[in-house]
Amino acid sequence: MLPHSTAPKLRGRYSPQNETFMILPVCLDLKKIAQSARDYCWPRPSSCRCGNPTVWGHGFVTVCFSCFSHPLEIRRYRCPLCGCVIRLRPKGYFPRIQTAEATVRRLLNCRITTGYWPACAITNRCRHWLAALKKNAIVILGIAWTKSLMAAFDELCSMGRVPIRRTI
Repeated sequence: MLPHSTAPKLRGRYSPQNETFMILPVCLDLKKIAQSARDYCWPRPSSCRCGNPTVWGHGFVTVCFSCFSHPLEIRRYRCPLCGCVIRLRPKGYFPRIQTAEATVRRLLNCRITTGYWPACAITNRCRHWLAALKKNAIVILGIAWTKSLMAAFDELCSMGRVPIRRTI
């Protein structure tokens, strides 16, 4: 057997060194997923980012959403050629955020217009969102945008950015 460093490299085949990830926003019914879990009719991606039309099922990953008390299992796929892992994400959710975009916008708008968080809000999380929105508005759009934070929220969304993301 050849040592690892002199082993021949396979071209066009999966290897852990060239593994990439892709998040694919799709229409998912989270309530049905919570009820049926793995029996849900999962949409299959038409192709990988490399153009390969064949993708294999790659199990499930547990994902937390704020409207559910337990994590949901979401389907993953893998491209057999490039090794890319394709993870499905429900439309209407920012990447790495557990709360729906519309809910985030509604809570921030309530705080900005009234000065108070709604009773249903988890204030620790909401304060992080507000601080991140202010920071992103200043750094990306300019200091003048802090006077109209909801307009800055919409502008950042239209630019394809996550307005409540802590890193820039």
